Amino acid sequence: MWTFAGRKKRKVWLWLAVERASRRIVARVLGRRDAATARRLWLALPPRYRRHCWYFTDLWESYVGVLPRWHHRRCPKGSGGTNIVEAITCSLRQRCGVLVRKSCSFSKLLSMHAARIKIVIDKHNTTLI
Repeated sequence: MWTFAGRKKRKVWLWLAVERASRRIVARVLGRRDAATARRLWLALPPRYRRHCWYFTDLWESYVGVLPRWHHRRCPKGSGGTNIVEAITCSLRQRCGVLVRKSCSFSKLLSMHAARIKIVIDKHNTTLI
């Protein structure tokens, strides 16, 4: 999901890794929509998620060079493979004002933007327990 920090022309992408069974967000990264940010998300995953999981992604090319191909499942739009992530991003937009695109609530600094998102994600994960 994209958002902005400072001004609307400065897009920032929020990348999420979600455990499908529990709907917990296990890793998150803010950055551009490129392979370097995909690699940062991969490194942010706990080690057990890097070894023993299937990865369902959209058709964005950045994932191909980062995720192991024998565990990577690319899901076209409408296939249902990424529905859980889409539902969670919708919930985050409802709970966090800085994620709403047409909002009066915004962050001037990327560090504050990340802190506000972290609070909402941590609350999301604790409500699932």
